[in-house]
Amino acid sequence: MSNYVIGIDPGATKGHGVATYENGVLIDLSMMTLMELMEHLNGLGEIPVIHIEDMMSQKGNWHTGKQSQKASAKSGEHLGYCKWAQVEVERLCEYLGLRVVKHKVSNRWKDKNGKAQFEKVTGWKGRSNQDTRSAAYFGFLGI
Repeated sequence: MSNYVIGIDPGATKGHGVATYENGVLIDLSMMTLMELMEHLNGLGEIPVIHIEDMMSQKGNWHTGKQSQKASAKSGEHLGYCKWAQVEVERLCEYLGLRVVKHKVSNRWKDKNGKAQFEKVTGWKGRSNQDTRSAAYFGFLGI
């Protein structure tokens, strides 16, 4: 009997970063739409635990004064899309009867140095991007 942990980085436009761990080993990194994620979760044959980045804990950025008004508005819009993506993933998980564990927003494993650390910790040698590595980080927290 396998033990699955799924890490998810909710995405606004490119889909969701999804990492699948089986018995503590990273076996897949993918970008998925909501419907692809549903098929993936149903295809596991067992009930996984979902570890997701909690975008809802992020506050807006309008008050920072570090960006132009236009840039701040665009950044806020993107954050809103990511929050909505998280809501949709959580609704899907509720519908499927899956437990969701939320984690504080993090940039771990996203940059060049983080990629090297990610590969060292997980042993992953395949393709990855910032979103899938972020998903892998949240899944890693769950194993």
